[in-house]
Amino acid sequence: MEALTLNKVADPKFRDEIMERIVPQATRMDFNYCLSCGTCAAGCVFTDVHDNCDPRQFMRKIVLGLKEEVLNDMFIWVCTACGRCTMHCPMGINLVNVVRCIRGKFGLTAPGTLQQVADTHLETGNQMGVTVEDFLDTIDWMQEELQEELNDPNYKIPVDVKGAEILFIPHPREVKYYPEDIKTWSKIFLAAGISWTLSTKAFDVTNFGLFNGRDDEATRIFKFTDDAVKELGCKRVVCTECGHGYWAFKFGQQHWIKADYPILHMVEFLAELLRDGKIKVDKSKNTEVVTVHDPCNTVRKAGVVDEPRYVLSQVCENFVEMWPNREYNICCGGGGGALSMGKAIKEYRMKKGKLKADQIRATGAEICCAPCHNCYDQLNEISREFDLGLKVKHIFQLVEKALVWEK
Repeated sequence: MEALTLNKVADPKFRDEIMERIVPQATRMDFNYCLSCGTCAAGCVFTDVHDNCDPRQFMRKIVLGLKEEVLNDMFIWVCTACGRCTMHCPMGINLVNVVRCIRGKFGLTAPGTLQQVADTHLETGNQMGVTVEDFLDTIDWMQEELQEELNDPNYKIPVDVKGAEILFIPHPREVKYYPEDIKTWSKIFLAAGISWTLSTKAFDVTNFGLFNGRDDEATRIFKFTDDAVKELGCKRVVCTECGHGYWAFKFGQQHWIKADYPILHMVEFLAELLRDGKIKVDKSKNTEVVTVHDPCNTVRKAGVVDEPRYVLSQVCENFVEMWPNREYNICCGGGGGALSMGKAIKEYRMKKGKLKADQIRATGAEICCAPCHNCYDQLNEISREFDLGLKVKHIFQLVEKALVWEK
């Protein structure tokens, strides 16, 4: 029998190519450190949920130099980049960064509309192609409603105000599909008496360069916000509840643009307002049973763990935890750009979503808070698919409902 020789199919330089192209370079990996112990596969809750989702097998292909197999492996796209494998790896191999590198540095294009979304952002300044005129029209519309609600015809939602303390970065979906959210977070800023502004040049928290692995595109997208901060002279940035957008900023501060101003997730900011007594709340205004989903990007990667729990404990009467939770959370199944990959991986998303559905159902919750727009959409789809009868909300929506207004 002829001996099997890997050099007929293997590329011994493949590992080196990944190491040369990976970001961050400060954590270049020698893939010889992989023990093939299977801890990554044991840590990934999706390994056995569907096919093409075994991180150990994927790493072995890389270590063996099976370049063509790796580049054609659906694992690259069905991996939600949740980071549980890295959290458990005894050698600290950051598989999320490996997947990003292979997605973006080897000529691949994601299935579905993921790349199209990134292209739209690069061309128009936001991933949904909302024009500045439409943005301002929507702000004016919500401003008029707030003037009526507040009985104050002079109230203005601040836009392009120079010298404001905070530049608030919304999600274009809030502008295009959920304009009531504009009123919601505007009321919180008003109640707190905080100096803030929106920008006509940066009103999209998302960065699909994080998902497609193309760091040059991610840098250009980050620059929209960086330019706005510098032009307006704001001291810090607060992001709306978007997990990947927030993590893209935190990751990007280290590896794309050396931005030295603080960037806070909305939930961090809400916790700050409550702790400092800037806003007053009455938890009896939220009586439903509430649980919280821990977005992988904000919790496991960025460490925003206690803040959502503190905020919900202040504004809800009946807060219950899922299990497992915090950094051991179960990914909703929609991360890593999965929602933008369309029908190609929807079956995978729903198989993963079944785990989250069972988790939520066990809590008996009527409301599941999702401090992430990506998770918000996936959880709504999960609720419909598995008949949970669940209300999915952002944390800032419960905070606004609980506000106690000073005269």
